[in-house]
Amino acid sequence: MTGDTPHNVHADSADFIRALGPVTKQGLALSQRDASRIREGIAAAIGISDAELARQLSKAQRAKSQADIDAETTRLIQAMQSH
Repeated sequence: MTGDTPHNVHADSADFIRALGPVTKQGLALSQRDASRIREGIAAAIGISDAELARQLSKAQRAKSQADIDAETTRLIQAMQSH
């Protein structure tokens, strides 16, 4: 993939998972490392390589629409305000 360094793919895939996870008053509850561990576990459970799952989740993260991003931001703000 042109322009995709391993760090970017892994960071993007972790961000995809973090955006779906819990939020607290401080923000996203999952760290990138937590999200990476979750991704590694899912990859092992479904029998694909972690690198392949990271690539697929990275693609999904980069394909998010502005509406997706806005919805995630709204969810985060609401959770931070309600705690």
